[in-house]
Amino acid sequence: MMKRFLPLFGLAGLLAATAAAQPVVTGALNTASYALSGLPNGGLAQGSMIAIFGRNLGPASIAQAQSFPLPTTLGGTTARLSAGGTTYNLILTYTLASQVGAIIPSNTPVGTAQLTVTFNGQTSANFAVNIVRSSFGIFTANQAGSGPAIAQNFVSQTDQPINSILNAARPGQTITLWGTGLGPITGNDAAGAAPGDLGTSLEVLVGNRPATVRYRGRSGCCAAVDQIVFDVPAGIEGCYVPLSVRIGNIVSNSTYLAITPNGGRCTAGTPFTDADLQKLQNGGTLSIGSVSLNRIASKLNLGPLGTQDIKIDAGAGAFIRYNAAQIASSQFAAEGALPNGSCITFASSDQATGFPEDPIVGTVLDAGPKLNVTGPSGTREMLKDAASGFYSATFSTGTPSIPGLPSIPGLPGGGGGPFLDAGGFTIDNGAGAFVGGFRTQLNIAGNFAWSNEAAVNTLVRSSGQEFTWTGAGADSTVVIFGFSFDGVANVGGGFYCLERGSANRFNVPASILLSMPRNVAPPGAGGDLIPTAQVGVGLTSNPVRFNASNLDIGVATHSVLSFKGVNVQ
Repeated sequence: MMKRFLPLFGLAGLLAATAAAQPVVTGALNTASYALSGLPNGGLAQGSMIAIFGRNLGPASIAQAQSFPLPTTLGGTTARLSAGGTTYNLILTYTLASQVGAIIPSNTPVGTAQLTVTFNGQTSANFAVNIVRSSFGIFTANQAGSGPAIAQNFVSQTDQPINSILNAARPGQTITLWGTGLGPITGNDAAGAAPGDLGTSLEVLVGNRPATVRYRGRSGCCAAVDQIVFDVPAGIEGCYVPLSVRIGNIVSNSTYLAITPNGGRCTAGTPFTDADLQKLQNGGTLSIGSVSLNRIASKLNLGPLGTQDIKIDAGAGAFIRYNAAQIASSQFAAEGALPNGSCITFASSDQATGFPEDPIVGTVLDAGPKLNVTGPSGTREMLKDAASGFYSATFSTGTPSIPGLPSIPGLPGGGGGPFLDAGGFTIDNGAGAFVGGFRTQLNIAGNFAWSNEAAVNTLVRSSGQEFTWTGAGADSTVVIFGFSFDGVANVGGGFYCLERGSANRFNVPASILLSMPRNVAPPGAGGDLIPTAQVGVGLTSNPVRFNASNLDIGVATHSVLSFKGVNVQ
């Protein structure tokens, strides 16, 4: 009897293995921008290069197309789009189990389409994608759609170095920007390079200023890869100048371009000196320490408790060693080094309202088990996380006041009150470790105010939004920040702008707000304590330098941001 069951068990195992081998598609994104589906720029353009993500999509080892014309079957993988009653074979550039590189045929109709991947005879379930005529994505040095752009400074036909903080462009200089998604061509996408200006109506925005465009079309090297050639506008300088491309109401991923009056190494707005960058170019490294003290003040509607002012005080620290390649491709210091009057945008797959983590990670250095912060209310500690090596602490959580209830001893923020009130603060690391002992001071002022806060309740993305403030001081920097979340698509987008404190006002342009989704909440989530869209205005201090052994650069900063919930239309 047992022998009779063996073939049945064998058949069951075979069926299980077959089911497990069925491809599963979990996402399809622009290869350059990695813009999340559901965001305004998350559509997939006709004739563009995309990355398909999932499981069992192809062989365990990568198979790559070797020649033109590019194939529609590669390594046992085929990918198809069904739209308008017709099926279109995608053109494949590489395939492996977790990812497939493909080109959407230019004749694929716009609108919703169903994507499937077949591998070794097994076909995935349908995966819905949105096909659009144009949605440009900029290739970036970190290969994640953020940080410095892949752009070349034109010096001569034989000298076109990659733009970076180590090799900045000059105002007026011609730049070649690389990406994909300008739009369809009339020829065969699989045949190879198809250079020629597509005539796509677009704006290249450098520091939010339009640039003169010389060319926008396919590159002469590759299928589905685009180039935009433009001139750097005059009057712009910075090591992290925001760079994006707008086609209609669709704005690309937000990237950076380095610009200096004479080109070469760039230090404006950064903690770097020219000698620091020269050290990197000579093959050295830079060990950088950064410590920040931050207050986030939010107005939350808590129903019967009314509108509550919640103040969260926190601190963070990191000590990292970078080499030249890491500095050139990372967005280190970018948030604080934007030129005044400019903005950067970002995306998130959850309601995290801060910048996504930089995928470029240097070597984390040990500055001891903790950082001590001493102010008018006493001393708090920022402990080192064992896994990451970074330092952080929440000094007070801003527990809302509930009438009739006493404070709760021991509860962060309850009873102890806010920690980062106005006054002088000292930060030190005791004896230190690899990074030697240091001690620095920050002074927190308390007279800054967001003056038109009550009037900012709805953001109309196509119109822009003005923000005003008082008490910033002539030498200070003001931060304007916003974020919205689409709870149905589970995607969010935000912006971060800097302006001189003495300006007392700033208008966030439509080209920035258009990167945000409408704040659509899932059913039943309307009463969430955290609004699905928030905007804020705040003050960030000028960096205070500190010294320690084994540290090339040490900076400490303080910021205070006031947020409120809004609607985004």
